[in-house]
Amino acid sequence: MPRLTTRIALAWARRRAKMLPPPPFAPLPGDTRARILVVNTTGIGDTLFCTAPIADLRHSFPQAYIAAFVDRRRVELLRGNPRLNEVIPYPGKFKKVLATTRILAEGDFDVAIIQHANDPDVVPMVAKAGPDALIGYESHTFSGLYSVKLPPADRAGGAHTIDARLALTRAVGAAGTHWHMELFPSEHDRRRAAEALQAVGIEPGSAVALNVGGSLASKRWPPEHWALLAAEMHRRSIPVVVVGGPGDTIAGEIMRSRLMPGVKPAFLLGRLPLMASAALLGLCRAHVTPDTGLLHAGLALDVPTVALFGPDDPKWTGPHPKQQRAVVVQADASARPADYDRRKDAQGVLMKSITVGSVLDALDRVLA
Repeated sequence: MPRLTTRIALAWARRRAKMLPPPPFAPLPGDTRARILVVNTTGIGDTLFCTAPIADLRHSFPQAYIAAFVDRRRVELLRGNPRLNEVIPYPGKFKKVLATTRILAEGDFDVAIIQHANDPDVVPMVAKAGPDALIGYESHTFSGLYSVKLPPADRAGGAHTIDARLALTRAVGAAGTHWHMELFPSEHDRRRAAEALQAVGIEPGSAVALNVGGSLASKRWPPEHWALLAAEMHRRSIPVVVVGGPGDTIAGEIMRSRLMPGVKPAFLLGRLPLMASAALLGLCRAHVTPDTGLLHAGLALDVPTVALFGPDDPKWTGPHPKQQRAVVVQADASARPADYDRRKDAQGVLMKSITVGSVLDALDRVLA
């Protein structure tokens, strides 16, 4: 049963769709000057996935006005993106609804593309702002407001989320071929990253970054595994820098406690903001990481990557099949309990099945 707020928003959407049926939509011509709004109000990874269709729209419609509506915490990921004319922050669920709707209405958008929007106020706000057409997937809660409703992406068939998002840009009339994510750290971000490496005595291009973070416990690789990997890097005389977000400091300290004598990686975990952390990855030789926002930041910058996947499907949210120098190491499927729930997995049972040896083999491949 949807929550009360969702039921209220859905009731409004149904009334609106009945009173103002979504109009038909014709794909835009290449020389259009249309005003296009790209809606993606979810997490770091989703926001980065969205940069591929944004680039696709810009390449296809060079004269169009393209804006992005994104979570206020993700604005920095798009602020320096040259493909965009504007970034509009989403304040959060049912926060500043009237003011935000007014800002969207002032944009006078011709079409809104719903890339990803979980909160129940997002699509109603966009619809209330009055674009001529909304485009999205028919499986979305508010698809009754859409002029174009695509069938659900074929996840079971191995579709990647970026390709699913590009299907929406094709529905607008774009080429739908620009699959590569993009990220544009500022000069300030790059300088902070370089200074952080210099402070710990590491030359740019020499270190392997180990990201010990994870949005869920079920996505974290065990600290003792990270410690063994750092020991092997030490044996090979490869510098190691440990990275992650502010919420990953405990994981970093547990890893530190597991280190063998003499193994002393540089811990920069939680010391840099997101964009500077991404710039830091760009100064590393390779990146070993679970399924986190930093994984996708590194891929956007073409950092050679070993991606560790446990509960989620890497075919859907891992490196794109065309991504160069990216290797996925996946948990042993036989380790998955019949009643497995990743949100209740506090022990990371699947991630434990990923061996240090398999990660080393993958790292050798991306470093070759």
